[in-house]
Amino acid sequence: MGQKEGRSAAMREIMPDTQPVFRQGRGEDYAIFTGQVSASFAPGLAGITYPDPLYEIYRPRGDLYVFEYVISGTGHVRQDGESVTVTAGDAYILQPGRCHHYHSDGEDPWMKIWFNVGGSLVGHLLSDYQLEDVLKIPAFADSSYLYAIYHAIEKEPVHSGGELEILLHRYVQALSAFLGSRACGQSRALAMKNFIEQNASRPLTIDDIAGCVPLSRSRAIHLFREAYAMTPYRYYLSLRLALSKSLLERTAMPIQEIAGRLGFMDYRHFSGFFRKEAGISPSCYRKRRGSRARPDGGNSEDIE
Repeated sequence: MGQKEGRSAAMREIMPDTQPVFRQGRGEDYAIFTGQVSASFAPGLAGITYPDPLYEIYRPRGDLYVFEYVISGTGHVRQDGESVTVTAGDAYILQPGRCHHYHSDGEDPWMKIWFNVGGSLVGHLLSDYQLEDVLKIPAFADSSYLYAIYHAIEKEPVHSGGELEILLHRYVQALSAFLGSRACGQSRALAMKNFIEQNASRPLTIDDIAGCVPLSRSRAIHLFREAYAMTPYRYYLSLRLALSKSLLERTAMPIQEIAGRLGFMDYRHFSGFFRKEAGISPSCYRKRRGSRARPDGGNSEDIE
């Protein structure tokens, strides 16, 4: 932790809950809405915050909805008891009536774009799109919606109210759709993972795995890698290797029989797979691990 960040953190620890804080040292660009507002929809202002390690906002009880998107850098956000770290590409939403506390990272201060707005319409939108309890939208990676809002106010600060309603609706809709597709992708990735685990002892192709969802090969690979940081076929091979090692270590089963149980055509195919994945032959692996293999072997362990 940098010295400035340490001082700021210490100050936050002793900060009275009733005292708002606004530290915005190195500059922000603002676009202020000056047109007619109502209880239904009350645009406030939009802005761009530039990197500043001392930037900090603390509201004991926020009175507006705050929509923000991180363009670069890192920041830390707390709403009531929930705390998150946000980085480039992340979006977040703060709700009125709650404690808002957000600040730049001392070593990697953020640049962000934001929109503050009030009104019952905003609450209904968030509720309709199931975002009323969502704080962080990770990896949303689209700043265009908030830039459109910012430029609309900048261009027509008095008469842009109707356009802002439409733009905000589109933004909320996009956030919800993104989270939905992300959840769907994670669900499909989990379905593939379960399928692989249930069928690891038999031969599978990537088409078999993708077909269980069903998805194209490329889409299946993309979703699985996004969820588990590896391809589905790599995960399948890792399970096959783990099963092979377990049978070699924990049983006296001949290697020929292990090969058949795992769906390999013959011992040579199994040995080739094991060598490639483990860097050693199955018979050498078994000897090094001191398994309970039968003395007579009953297999082709020496044909390597």
